[in-house]
Amino acid sequence: MALSRRVRTALYIALAVVLGLGITCWVLVRHFSPIARDYVLQALRDRYGGEVQLGDLQITLFPSVHAVGQNLTIRVPKRPQEKPLVEIRRFTVDAHFVGFFRSPKRISRLRLEGLQLHIPPHSMGSGKTHAKIPFILQEVIANKTFLETLPADPSKDPLQFQIEQLTMHHVGIGRAMTFHAELNNPKPPGFIHSDGEFGPWNQDDPAETPVDGKYAFSNADLSVFKSISGILSSSGSYTGKLNRIEVQGTTDVPDFALTSSGNKEHLRTRFQATVDGTNGDTNLHPVSAMLGESVFEVSGPIERNALETGKEIDLTATTPGTGLSDFLRLATSGNQPPMVGRIKFDTTVRIPPGETPVIRRLDLNGRFSLTGVKFTSADVQGKIASLSHRAQGDPKDTDTQDVRASFAGRFRLRSGTLTLPRLDFEVPGAKVKLDGTYAVESGDIDFKGTARLDATVSQMTTGVKHVLLKAIDPLFKRDGAGTVLPIRISGTRGDPSFKLDIGKALTRRDEN
Repeated sequence: MALSRRVRTALYIALAVVLGLGITCWVLVRHFSPIARDYVLQALRDRYGGEVQLGDLQITLFPSVHAVGQNLTIRVPKRPQEKPLVEIRRFTVDAHFVGFFRSPKRISRLRLEGLQLHIPPHSMGSGKTHAKIPFILQEVIANKTFLETLPADPSKDPLQFQIEQLTMHHVGIGRAMTFHAELNNPKPPGFIHSDGEFGPWNQDDPAETPVDGKYAFSNADLSVFKSISGILSSSGSYTGKLNRIEVQGTTDVPDFALTSSGNKEHLRTRFQATVDGTNGDTNLHPVSAMLGESVFEVSGPIERNALETGKEIDLTATTPGTGLSDFLRLATSGNQPPMVGRIKFDTTVRIPPGETPVIRRLDLNGRFSLTGVKFTSADVQGKIASLSHRAQGDPKDTDTQDVRASFAGRFRLRSGTLTLPRLDFEVPGAKVKLDGTYAVESGDIDFKGTARLDATVSQMTTGVKHVLLKAIDPLFKRDGAGTVLPIRISGTRGDPSFKLDIGKALTRRDEN
């Protein structure tokens, strides 16, 4: 009997405990949603110091914590009239019961739908430290996220990204999160993969938030920009803070071309740059580029979307000496470049705004030199060789293969016309100083100047002319040169015409 009473007593106690737990669970389930809602709202207000709005919130505790919320909005402190810092159409929270009631609370997964982030400009935080939200998010999934960074200058457009896939791990206040992102780049259109670390988030100054990672950019179609074409790929790494990200990487365009010529060249670069992640502006530290087998460097700032939004680009480009033919093949039509040799240049590169093709807007101003130049057209090379042989007093020499020319001077390329205020042109036996213009697209040439030749006038001819011209040799000798003559080069790049103006030389002699 005593045992029976003890069993009954134990059963009563067990039933009472179960009943008590059931009543407690019923109360928690019934009343926890509004409690949780108030808790979430207050925690977000404490953290961000601004206005927080939350639509419907439903939460269940058993067998695990599961919550679904609608229409969460967080506004930046002191800027309630601006776009919200965070907008979420729907979110889902999953957590283990024990982990959820630990401190800090551990959330197994947070799924965000319709997430929009509007990052305020540099130094637009509240200027004070906020309370920390005691959550650790083990995984956050936020596909189709819209990210926008707002510039400090209201006249500039915001920087916008549509992130197709975004997964973050180990998200918590005061710690960096890891992330994987995939997004479509709008212009040039292409696909970007990126993995790295972001944070900890700097609420007082979001632009100071650290970021570090690697990226790969593929299948970017350059034909969306006027005057050029090609498919670009790029990969590299980045580190720094949102307002100053140091990027290093490479680009590769196997089929780069100017639409004006249609000739394709392999363009590769290795670069270092500083990017302001809040507005997209980029400062290129010397970019080492290779066009075909020819190398050069480019440096300077580029404002985001400069080509398509009517903003000016100002850069510098240099090369200590590299192949010439790759540049000419890119810029001119035809299967062969008009000449081969070596080029050295130092120039500013300005691209003003406008709707015309880039080649017509391109503004170059600098110096250049060409050495070891040989023309690929047999006719043109023959004319250059003939000038050289005659200038050396050997007009019977018909060899054209060994004659090489050199050019040097200042230049200005503007509106598709190359102007050379002083061009020094030299072949064995002749030194020519010219000024004039060259039309890049049509190839029209118009230069005038003076030729100093080693040979006398008579030595440049044969037969009867050689004898008859000896009498006038003294008229053209000047300053140690055998002959000094006005010269004009006209025609086109494929068919230039060289003329020595003896009559004009005689007229100048009479004037002296």
